[in-house]
Amino acid sequence: MSVTRRVPYFALIGALATIAAYPFGWYLYAFLFANILLVGFLLLDIMITPDGKIFDVTWATDAVNDDGVHLYVKAENALSFTVRNRSRFRLWVQALGGMGDAGRFFTTTKQDMTRFLNPNENGEFSYTVIPAKRGLFTFERVFLRYRGVLGFCVKHTSRPCVMPFKVYPNVRDLSKYRLMMQKSRLLPQGDKVIRQFGNGAEFESLRAYVEGDDYRKINWSATAREGKFIVNQYQIERNQPVYVLLDGARPMSYSVNGYKKLDYAINAALILCDIVNQQGDQAGLLAFDAKVTAHIKPGKGAGHRNTLMETLYGIEGNRQTANYEGAFRTLCERQKRRSLVFIFTDFEILEEAEELIAHIALLKKKHMPIVVFMANEGLQEMAQAQTHGRKDEILRDTAQEFLAERRSIFRKLNAMRIPNVESTAESFAISAVNRYMQIVRG
Repeated sequence: MSVTRRVPYFALIGALATIAAYPFGWYLYAFLFANILLVGFLLLDIMITPDGKIFDVTWATDAVNDDGVHLYVKAENALSFTVRNRSRFRLWVQALGGMGDAGRFFTTTKQDMTRFLNPNENGEFSYTVIPAKRGLFTFERVFLRYRGVLGFCVKHTSRPCVMPFKVYPNVRDLSKYRLMMQKSRLLPQGDKVIRQFGNGAEFESLRAYVEGDDYRKINWSATAREGKFIVNQYQIERNQPVYVLLDGARPMSYSVNGYKKLDYAINAALILCDIVNQQGDQAGLLAFDAKVTAHIKPGKGAGHRNTLMETLYGIEGNRQTANYEGAFRTLCERQKRRSLVFIFTDFEILEEAEELIAHIALLKKKHMPIVVFMANEGLQEMAQAQTHGRKDEILRDTAQEFLAERRSIFRKLNAMRIPNVESTAESFAISAVNRYMQIVRG
């Protein structure tokens, strides 16, 4: 319990009255009278103001579902609850949330958490939260502060209001990306859409042989007819499987702009799978770190998207080393049909990337892999920073060496004819979708 500003104001009035009574010799009586009156009002206010049991708290948000409240990471989520005043007094009430230790993962904005409640009135309190972490959290209690009936005291109470919060990847981005696709605004201006032939199983057309073409694609009947080498040209077939291989190991556990790299990758995976379905293809998922942690067969439809959501919501990263060989071998065993495979990953040391390169040939035998790396923006800034002394020069030179090593990995993948993209965390989804559209849209 605490007191309101009315108490010091009342005490100030008593002090002024004491000073005014001093010339008449009545200052002692004025002092005692003012303090007795102040204490009397305060005690009376404490006694007649009801305790916190007169408040009932219930959730009144549209986000409430059968299994709790659904929130979305990195997005503004509006929450509201109702407080009922069952007393016979009009009370000023201020509400505070009760996320407990989980509160550090939530940023609160746009609060409307104070109001007067008349007797037997329900008042709605609302605020907006931005979760920084996926997963399951529990809202335990609502904390309330309310003024006394006479306005001298402030009482504190907490009322039970247990509610599970499930923080999902940000599906609110899906409609935005769908609209961008419909308006053909997703690809950056001037970025030509390229259909990649020779990797699918669906016949597209015939064309003249050029140096470097696979001799197994020579059409001997057409060659005999035309008197020159003619090759079959293939395109990626429709309704094809498109997999996202999601790396949840150590490099993806680091934070960028306040969020883990893995969360950016998970949002990108959800968006890419949705666009894949919108284009008539089937989307699948395989998550891994030191072992395979989740696998969803390629599919379509709202039910399939919900399955992806529930799976991605529960994926947690760790500081283990990624087992690329195990992930690639598992996919090849479980997915027999040739598929596009997007590998969302990154590396911090050269050995991690070399491990990827050492085993990606296994995947390429049966599927078409595309590697999407998350750029190390901090490293790039360090490599371009102005130096102010020997220490800064060492840091800059070291950063430049690391960037050179990263570029060598990209060159090795290019030499293996494996498409790869390096993207900032914020543009990760757009980069993945663009690469997909470059492959399948003519």
